[in-house]
Amino acid sequence: MLVMSAMACLAGLLNGCTTTAGSAPGSTQTSLSGTPGTIPSWEWPTYAHDAQRTGHGQTSLTPASVTTLAPAWEFPTGDAVTATPTVVDGTVYAGSWDGWFYAVDLETGALRWKYQLQAQDAVTPYPGQNPRDITSDGGLVTSSAWYQPGPGNGSGHGTGAPPDLVIFAGGYTLYALNARTGTLFWKHDYTGRPQLPPDPNQDGTRIFSSPVVVGHTVMFGVDTDGEKNSHGYVVGASLATGDPIWEYQDDVNQQGQIENNGCGNVWASGTILPREGLVVFDSADCNFADPPPTSESVFALHIATGKLAWRFRPAHSANQCDLDFGASANAGLAPNGAAIFLGAGSKDGTYYSLDPSTGHLRWSTNVVFGGFAGGFIASAAYDGHRIYASTALGDFGRFEGGGEVHCDPGNPRDTPTQEPSVHAFNATTGAVVWQSTQAASFASTTVAGSMTFNCPAFAAVVQVRTASNGQLLDQTPLPATCWSGIATVGDALVMGTGSSAQGSPDGIVVLTPGGRPPRTPNPG
Repeated sequence: MLVMSAMACLAGLLNGCTTTAGSAPGSTQTSLSGTPGTIPSWEWPTYAHDAQRTGHGQTSLTPASVTTLAPAWEFPTGDAVTATPTVVDGTVYAGSWDGWFYAVDLETGALRWKYQLQAQDAVTPYPGQNPRDITSDGGLVTSSAWYQPGPGNGSGHGTGAPPDLVIFAGGYTLYALNARTGTLFWKHDYTGRPQLPPDPNQDGTRIFSSPVVVGHTVMFGVDTDGEKNSHGYVVGASLATGDPIWEYQDDVNQQGQIENNGCGNVWASGTILPREGLVVFDSADCNFADPPPTSESVFALHIATGKLAWRFRPAHSANQCDLDFGASANAGLAPNGAAIFLGAGSKDGTYYSLDPSTGHLRWSTNVVFGGFAGGFIASAAYDGHRIYASTALGDFGRFEGGGEVHCDPGNPRDTPTQEPSVHAFNATTGAVVWQSTQAASFASTTVAGSMTFNCPAFAAVVQVRTASNGQLLDQTPLPATCWSGIATVGDALVMGTGSSAQGSPDGIVVLTPGGRPPRTPNPG
């Protein structure tokens, strides 16, 4: 289950009432995923930077220059921006809970175009909702765009070829827009009740997952977050039309029959293992339980068919706990494209390293108890040597029968808030390299320039740390809390602001040294 309600509850309390042996910095999106065209590796074309979800970008920032970071510009939206912005060719792409998707000039912050998404008021907070639902687990857009370069010059004009596309989700609808003009290329609904007509006022299904593309297939997960008579699943859709090529059903019993009980939810984004021909997802709990065969697990599908290759399920206790896997898996590649690292964090407070070919456990390291709003909710970053990640709050936010429900009340580690909350692991052994406290986060971590970047959940700042030892280099103030990941492009940090508790003022923020216009590498 998702935990924005817990975030909102704790926010109220806090105010008184989440080139190495890995993916090489010089690689391009083409070499990582098999898509056409090329994108320089200093750009940020998808969630967590690349199809291996490493969160490993490039930056011209230094430990000295990050101490001078200030807003270069702020672009206001009508509600929160929690999906990490995508940045390619001088344009920032991001969707907002206000029901619009925006393309903004990286240098100036000027609007290039915007596209209005179809309404789905079963997803709250919806635009204009009064009173606002501050217990929401996310608004209409929580999915970062995948930038898909088209053949030729990317315009598509007069060639019959598709243009450059941005592919993302709003609610249960998957969209592909012309990246240059914002015109609709296609859209397709993927509801939690596919046997019925789409019902935007009753079906709160969302595609939290950010798409990933290999060849002509767009892959993503579907999340119903426990809605009755619905089910989660994974889709491989046509890049040309958005129609399904294959579906993998994740809400099934031991006989493979769809349960339709609101389970099988996938809110992680797909991670590509190109040499193996696999895409890796992970799945949530099932109504505070862990029934086999699919809940609370990491699994790999064959990209060509959507058939299961392997599944890893850690042994969890029989307690009524919410120990989802929701963070996207991190992968590292050898120069020949073979996967040499695969790992994912869980809400049980453990990061797991798995054999990419078999899913067998290599090592696991537990750092906190975890629980309803705890453990690893956001995705880690991986630079080929270490894994960097923040854990969230703790076992807080589940209230039933007039009281708060904990997973294991007799366990002294099962507490509403849990520390330490920032962690770095040795990628080979799982040993803890360093940790820090008072920085619980629901935002994915970025590593670039031997520094880490993250937004704490309830402090309106960006924290920059030295990757080798966790030393805090800077805390740059923001106009609002930031639950988005941070894209590094040239000397700029690009992020969204806002949360379920704060709908406005929010938007897209770019930080640079001294607040000057962003400087990016010369394409020539």
